[in-house]
Amino acid sequence: MGEERYFADVIQDILNERTNGALYVSAVETSEDLVRIYFKDGEIYHLRYGTAIGKDCLDILEFYNLYSAIFFKGISAPDKPSADLPSTQEIMTKIRGMEKKVKVK
Repeated sequence: MGEERYFADVIQDILNERTNGALYVSAVETSEDLVRIYFKDGEIYHLRYGTAIGKDCLDILEFYNLYSAIFFKGISAPDKPSADLPSTQEIMTKIRGMEKKVKVK
């Protein structure tokens, strides 16, 4: 299926590549939605899960069990960034503190 890794490490690898694209993450809880993290110019540009966008999405992530993640290089981020999105550094600090793991495809 894939290698299990810390979610924060998966994101950090993408940030280190300084590329554009989107990371799609499924949660164990049944949902048609995926956590979507968009990267633009090596920074986290947009974050959403269902109707939760930006900071709201980040705030609820700790309550979900993540399952798998796949990165699609070159997928364009939405035209506008999340209005209340914290800095990439703040996002990474919070996600590292969650100590969640995902299976990477």
